[in-house]
Amino acid sequence: MDEKIDVLDHGFVRLVDSMGSDLSVSRAARVSYDAAWRAGEDEGSDTRLIRYLWKNRHTSPFEAVEFQFEVKAPIFVFRQWHRHRTWSFNELSARYRELPEEFYVPDPAQIGVQSTSSKQARDIEETDGKILVARRVEASMMRQHCEQAFALYRELLANGWPRELARSVLPVNTYSHMFAKIDLRNLLGFLDLRCDPHAQYEIRVYAEAMQKLARTIAPVCISAWEGAR
Repeated sequence: MDEKIDVLDHGFVRLVDSMGSDLSVSRAARVSYDAAWRAGEDEGSDTRLIRYLWKNRHTSPFEAVEFQFEVKAPIFVFRQWHRHRTWSFNELSARYRELPEEFYVPDPAQIGVQSTSSKQARDIEETDGKILVARRVEASMMRQHCEQAFALYRELLANGWPRELARSVLPVNTYSHMFAKIDLRNLLGFLDLRCDPHAQYEIRVYAEAMQKLARTIAPVCISAWEGAR
């Protein structure tokens, strides 16, 4: 346990705890016909059962596996993440402590331009050499802007501002930190959406890291999900 994958420039995902495994899913499925005792007797049979369950959307047995992750990510990533109501979250509060000066600056090659076919997406393929040069300059300007915001934040705190108000000058690319718990069924639903190529890059890389970590606990289930995509 306690496996960690670094993500973006300052972020990470760590698998803190888990309950259950592929065997738990097989056992939960087999109990419906009073044959839970068969789980684990025939690995091939369990694998076929799990693949059948996911392919045919008999998904409740996948709730027998649970994960707790520790995540460090930009605030704007968490705001997308929190739309997934099946997670349980406990996040760092800037009301209780001063935030460290850590913020996300995108790789200039990952910025691109606003997509003309999607209101919510970027277009990386349209990034020619001229645009890339401009993005490098603009990323540097973004970094300077964030440094100035943190300088003001610290000044306000030093002048006695309450933390709950001083934090309002910080940008949404500031890093936050949370513990998040979910069962495997709903994790796979999250991965369906956030591993999709249309998902925003900055949350997609976190989803891909969780996919790798979940595989260490339930490799057959993850393989079944991948095969059905």
